[in-house]
Amino acid sequence: MYSAATKSLDFTAKLKAKNRLYFAPMGFDLCDNQGKPLPSFFELYQSLILGGCGFGFMGNASVDSGSKYNGAGLKLTTQAHADALKPIFEFANKHNFLLGAQLQHYGPQGAPSDDNPTLLSPSGIASSATLKKFPYAQTVAMDEAQIYACVEQFKRSAILAKKAGAKLLQLQASNGYLISSFLSPRTNQRKDEWGGSALARVKFLLTIIREIKTAVGDEVALTIRLGVDDGFGEQGQQAHLLGEVAAAIEEAGASSIACSVGVSETFKQCFSHPQEILQLTRDASRHLKRYTRLPVGFTGSVDSLDTAEAIIDSGDADFVGFARAVLADNALIKKELSGKHDLVHRCQWDALCFRDKREPRAERVYCCVNPAYRRPAQLQQYYKEN
Repeated sequence: MYSAATKSLDFTAKLKAKNRLYFAPMGFDLCDNQGKPLPSFFELYQSLILGGCGFGFMGNASVDSGSKYNGAGLKLTTQAHADALKPIFEFANKHNFLLGAQLQHYGPQGAPSDDNPTLLSPSGIASSATLKKFPYAQTVAMDEAQIYACVEQFKRSAILAKKAGAKLLQLQASNGYLISSFLSPRTNQRKDEWGGSALARVKFLLTIIREIKTAVGDEVALTIRLGVDDGFGEQGQQAHLLGEVAAAIEEAGASSIACSVGVSETFKQCFSHPQEILQLTRDASRHLKRYTRLPVGFTGSVDSLDTAEAIIDSGDADFVGFARAVLADNALIKKELSGKHDLVHRCQWDALCFRDKREPRAERVYCCVNPAYRRPAQLQQYYKEN
């Protein structure tokens, strides 16, 4: 019944996922103030690993100890961080699951600290959403020394991830964070070799890819979460600008591309129109497949195995990711593969889980339907009223 979605997916000659469905990287922020996982982190990812997907990613492992979204995010900057992650990779390997780590630098959408209010960006263009939350934030244009230092940070974190047991990595090049801000013509207005044309704007990403591949070799597959539309129309990023970029990403040594949309200022409109976003990412995936031989897929607003099967079977995408849908039910894929559709806890698509990330009243990222971490009634009511 689900022959397209359950077909294996090759990342390299040696690395293969058992099916074409994955849990997309999400910032659950279940770490201590040093960026090391808490018990709840392992509980959640173990549940996701057993939930029926063929592969998946731990989200938002910061490559810079000073780059954060809040005080509970994952970090991968020291050997101690790598050691802390070893048990979850061992668990994944035991269950024949291809688990990856997403490497992240929050850039202009990060949270500044009182002693260091500076946020890095390609052209010093601030995120209005960040300034609303942190009026004292100072967004600066990176000089070449800062650019190459950041490349080294990604390389170092990739090496640490490999030591921890990762066989799959993803670069977060979407959603308005640092790499994404280099790719968009709205936020990258540089006149030097790091900006201008689409191929110049992608130089930062390509440099990171090449440095990581040199460091980790073919033992680790490197995937790219690519921002294909930031919601700003012609002044921003759009899929039609990225054909040559997709080809360059393949040439640099990446193993796959996962399309994603939206940035902090436009997430609300994305959340409000899930079917439009689904079609947009599906169209973007189909467009990029014309320019590369890499597997191309996407994540965003997919809520059922039936939908994923239809997309993959059509050829629009080679793989499909689930995010909030598997936050609502970690075992969504497993249940639907066994015909237990009526037992799935369905996402309500209200996006309140994203508000938890910077809500002082929230002790973690919750869900309004998952009984394992359902949002407290008082907080749920507060969100609905505000």
